[in-house]
Amino acid sequence: MLDILRNWILAICGTALLWGVGMALAGERGRKTLGVIGGFATMAAMLSIAGDIDAWGVGVYVDRYREEAGEIAGEAQRQAAAETRFIIEERCEAYILDKAGQLGVTLRDVTVTAKWSGEGFWYPGRCTLRGVESRELSRAIEAELGIPLENQTWSTDDGR
Repeated sequence: MLDILRNWILAICGTALLWGVGMALAGERGRKTLGVIGGFATMAAMLSIAGDIDAWGVGVYVDRYREEAGEIAGEAQRQAAAETRFIIEERCEAYILDKAGQLGVTLRDVTVTAKWSGEGFWYPGRCTLRGVESRELSRAIEAELGIPLENQTWSTDDGR
């Protein structure tokens, strides 16, 4: 395929080069004649690719590139979903730590796990908190982030 394109470009450039040299060497009368002949020759060179292209071969290339484009788009969507999940988890963890600070609750660690909804988006579905349990913080997490109390796991450093 690339050979066909290379030959086509060379044919156009060669025709244009010969036409330009002929025009430079020709007299006033010859220029008019060469102008018409050169125009037809350049058009013939430009249209010559139509006979060299294998229509089925081009179709195979188009199908292959369409498949590859679909795979790339799918991978981009998966990557975007993973990044969105990470951002949601990270921001929810930061919110919980800030809220704990406002309420005077000491947390050693917070982990939020996002879940995929049936409607096609990530949402905070579960959290694990290390520190002394606080009902006030749990209610704030449920109200603000939508993580129900049964999906909030509290633990202390001693494994409880």
